[in-house]
Amino acid sequence: MGNYFMLPRSPYWGAGEILLETPNKNYSLGNLPELFEDMNVADGTAKWRSVAAAPNVTEPGVPTHCYNGKDIPTSASFRYTKQEDFPDEVPDTVYGDGDGTVPARSLQICHKWKSTVNVTEYSGDQGEHDSIIQSKGFVNSIIELVSQNSYLHF
Repeated sequence: MGNYFMLPRSPYWGAGEILLETPNKNYSLGNLPELFEDMNVADGTAKWRSVAAAPNVTEPGVPTHCYNGKDIPTSASFRYTKQEDFPDEVPDTVYGDGDGTVPARSLQICHKWKSTVNVTEYSGDQGEHDSIIQSKGFVNSIIELVSQNSYLHF
């Protein structure tokens, strides 16, 4: 089920935005069940519907600090140039902005919350998804944040 939570979701992606392109058919959130059927993933639609029914990430209502990467090529969609390759071969990747794992659009959800106090973005090697928590700047930010009693209510 975990991989299904990684799929794009409404309202952050439109129903018609292409996620997977083949010469004969394009797939988006609007026809994702067809993709599972065409790939012979018998339980795909049921799992997707279960995930899609879960609440979206919403305003947490507490002071929030966002840390994310940017300016790193990140998978945005996929393309099969030959129909006979679908679905058994590896498709070409169409890249967009993000942290190398998560697209920028998902990373920026917390930027819009009223409760967001601070946004820190990292570029280059330090902005890669797994590298952020290893950067000295991030570690120092967390130490400073935890040291401030105004955010800790015991």
